[in-house]
Amino acid sequence: MKTCFTKICLWGVFLLAAICVQAAHGQTAAPQNGKSVSGTVVDEKGNPVIGASVIVKGTQKGAVTDADGRDVLLGVGSGDALQFSYLGYYTVTEKVGTRTTVDAVLSEMSNMLNDVVVVGYGQVKKSDLTGSVASVKAEKLTDIPANSIDGLLQGRVAGVQVVNSSQDPGASSTVRIRGNSSLNGSNAPLVVIDGFPWGDAGDLKQINPQDIVSMEVLKDASASAIYGSRGANGVILITTRKAQENVTRITLRQQTTVSGFSSELNLWRDPVLMAMLSNESSINAGLTPTYIGATNANGVYYPSIAELQTTWTTNTRWDDLVFRPTPVSNNTTVQVQSSNDRTMFQASANYYLDNGMYIEDTYRKYGGNFSVEHKLLDNLRMKASANITSNKRHNNGGLAYWRNPIFPVYDDNGDYWLYGAQDYSHPLALTNLQKNDSKGLDIISFASVNWDVLPCLNVMAQFNYKHGEQITDKYFPKKYSETGVFNDGYGSIDNWKDDNIVFEAYATFDRTFAEKHRLTVMGGYSYENYQSRSSSLAAKGFINESLGNENLAAGDSETYSIGNSFYKTELVSALTRINYTFDNRFLFTFTTRADGSSKFGSNNKWAFFPSGAFSWKMHEERFIRNLNVFDVLKIRASYGISGNQGISAYQTLSRYGQHKYFNGGKWVTAIGPGYQSGTTGQDGIYALWSGIPNKGLKWETTAQVDLGLDMSFFGNRLNVTFDWYDKRTSDLLRERNIAPSSGYDKMWVNDGEIRNRGIELTIDGVAFQNRDWRVGGTFVFSRNRNKVLSLGNAVQTGLKTDLRTGMQYEYYGNQSEQFRAYTNILAVGQPMYVFYGYRTDGIVQSLAEGLSAGLSGDDAQPGEFKYVDIYDGDGLETVDENDMCIIGDPNPDWMASLGIDVSWRRFDFSIFFNGVFGNDVLNTKRFDQPSNMPMRWTTDNPTNSYPRLNANRQTKLSDWWVEDGSFVRIQTMTLGYSIPFSKKDAARKIRLYVSADNLYTFTGFEGYDPEVGMTGIYSGGYPRLRKWTFGADFTF
Repeated sequence: MKTCFTKICLWGVFLLAAICVQAAHGQTAAPQNGKSVSGTVVDEKGNPVIGASVIVKGTQKGAVTDADGRDVLLGVGSGDALQFSYLGYYTVTEKVGTRTTVDAVLSEMSNMLNDVVVVGYGQVKKSDLTGSVASVKAEKLTDIPANSIDGLLQGRVAGVQVVNSSQDPGASSTVRIRGNSSLNGSNAPLVVIDGFPWGDAGDLKQINPQDIVSMEVLKDASASAIYGSRGANGVILITTRKAQENVTRITLRQQTTVSGFSSELNLWRDPVLMAMLSNESSINAGLTPTYIGATNANGVYYPSIAELQTTWTTNTRWDDLVFRPTPVSNNTTVQVQSSNDRTMFQASANYYLDNGMYIEDTYRKYGGNFSVEHKLLDNLRMKASANITSNKRHNNGGLAYWRNPIFPVYDDNGDYWLYGAQDYSHPLALTNLQKNDSKGLDIISFASVNWDVLPCLNVMAQFNYKHGEQITDKYFPKKYSETGVFNDGYGSIDNWKDDNIVFEAYATFDRTFAEKHRLTVMGGYSYENYQSRSSSLAAKGFINESLGNENLAAGDSETYSIGNSFYKTELVSALTRINYTFDNRFLFTFTTRADGSSKFGSNNKWAFFPSGAFSWKMHEERFIRNLNVFDVLKIRASYGISGNQGISAYQTLSRYGQHKYFNGGKWVTAIGPGYQSGTTGQDGIYALWSGIPNKGLKWETTAQVDLGLDMSFFGNRLNVTFDWYDKRTSDLLRERNIAPSSGYDKMWVNDGEIRNRGIELTIDGVAFQNRDWRVGGTFVFSRNRNKVLSLGNAVQTGLKTDLRTGMQYEYYGNQSEQFRAYTNILAVGQPMYVFYGYRTDGIVQSLAEGLSAGLSGDDAQPGEFKYVDIYDGDGLETVDENDMCIIGDPNPDWMASLGIDVSWRRFDFSIFFNGVFGNDVLNTKRFDQPSNMPMRWTTDNPTNSYPRLNANRQTKLSDWWVEDGSFVRIQTMTLGYSIPFSKKDAARKIRLYVSADNLYTFTGFEGYDPEVGMTGIYSGGYPRLRKWTFGADFTF
């Protein structure tokens, strides 16, 4: 598989490097006065530019190109110059001379080195960047419908890891820039929307992807330190769509998506084989077999093997009942934009429907956006915008499509058939009787004033307001649901809302002195106020279930549960940036930001975050220009410090909580110091208690060094960007274990250090281009090495020690029920979240072999896992907990992607490959599944690959369960065709297209899909969905 992708990557690099340089051939004619001149105007793709303006410079004489991009001008003199222009393209001027044919190629503004790139609190030309900033145009992403744009970034930017592990309707993503750098604080990058610091990336459902024009990813500290305490994990700047000047546009985009599984479900289709293997598992464990033609203790009759082979007729295909055959989803967007010389406005409306694979599992979203910009004076502009979204989620996921096929759907009375009082998995009963609904409303508004006080001085002030609210309704019936059975019916209503206000003002001075010295100075102020409130009502012991949670008064009044909370934080900041350019060759950038946060104590409220960067445009040097090789050759170097305050407020204060307990025949509420901060143990059955204040708590600090190289060749048709970085985060915000004698389990401290070090490479270009064809692509490669350098004082933190290696570590997460052990650890000197367990050496083939390997009891029996005794420090030749070691790493060794874009006349085609390599996955479903149980060990099949069946086996966590999770996915493929509406305006057209998402995955992983969460644990689910989208874009 790796070889396959390597070939693809090499082919892609070769394709990008094989640039075809074409000479322009012009026809000549004898000079004459008042001659006729014709020509063709095309864009960089070779497509005709319809409606382009062609005028004789300095006159009113002109023409407009036709549907083929052709123009004809009469009475043109040899000394004249023709000026070619079109909205959104740079104007080109060509001298006529002796020619009678004058062609022109117009370059889009977004494709030039002078393209303006959005950075924090300002804009710079792409050629003047000193930091590591990557740009992504939204038009490359939006052919695939999505609830959130950040999930579509997967594989598009070097150094950005996006994991889409959940396939639930409206599901969020996990986004990381240059690795994980915090243990308990936030690891998600900051998202800034049109200058408004919105929050963490991963679930940006409030913004319609169709309203987004571009995204800039700030990766190094020089670029992100201007955001201070929120920039440690990188920053994603989003620019939304604005109206074009003096243009009216109406756009309708309709997308219909059909989903289906990309592989077969792993289910029992043969009840006879299922029963035979089940009986074998029971017999090997010394238990009574189930399928013997008898009634068990729950009163359920299980047929014998002979009955299943002859007279038994029930064979329920639960997957047909649980899954939609072909879910159809919808995404409709209408956009209107118009402008004149002084006012521009843009409005859009969106309806998004995501039907999941499970029946009645649905997510809906309605959204609207409006923005207006008005020029009050030639030097004074005002902007305002509002974005409103409403979403509804009916959650019906996780249904048991794997239910035993011999179970019927209904009993003789027409009720849902159950195999016992503790049968909590009947999918139709839960679908019809259980409730899990949520509704949300989000408002994001923005207003700004932009004043050009002087030609060299600009003042900007902006106000942002964000409001969000959500209500969740749940009801679990007395029967069929586990929560409902335990509580005699359980209903709840949860409310939440938040308000976020941000005010920012900054001034920018920009002036060039003596033609060689350019100085840009920005200074500003920022204030943020965030508040949230929540409340919850719950009832148990329902007398009447007819109204569910809509009548909580029907519950037992003694067991009512009421809760509410209030949360408030403030952040005050002063910031500045200085850019100095000498002779358009040497560029220097210095930024500083001082943040004051209410989350920390009086001694640590303020923190200072500086950065500096330098770049040298070597292509401006004569000795480089004389080589005639480089269009761009620029080296970059930066260093900066940013922070992380991604924890809850009030950790520096004493906290009180309450707890209900049953005493003396009634419920009693206790109030006192401390609060429940989490859970631990198998499935989180034990509560963790916190509440000790830490007034010395302070910011996490991330220091980052970045060295970069930018190169362009062949007239900027081949572009290469390379970065090396070293990123260290210290004073980690984490909950440390404390002595049990304190009466608490956890306490927030600053403790530990993590390093991320890696390289990033991006190659993009145009391999071939003429009038009809354009072939281009992008290759992205990134490699990150994550390492825990310190977890603090071993005694104070209660770190454990590996006796064989001396490695210090602590457990991460909760215990696994399957292995009755923690699966992940944080270990000094190792990457985050590594797997910790036993090594195996195949399967025990005889009792003598098992005993000689140091195993005992049932573990030494033939057919069991052959665990390895690797620790000899205890002088014992037995396998025990001292033989545990690191058995896998869920962090990928490297990631790569390849995108190829081809256009021919009005057709366009694109394909995008994305790959992740070297990551280990803990496959908890590697055994006891229909696909692998038949391959078990038996005396007549003494395999060394799978153990015997044993219903009583206490399985140890071992490397047998760890697989290579590397994969290459054909992530998207799109074919489109454009039909122009107007010969004079090429933008007015209809584009028809079909897109495939998750078309095919190349992998050696045995489960449904190797793309799992950051901890690398695979728990089953269902196959990755393949989605086909049929779209039509109408632009009038």
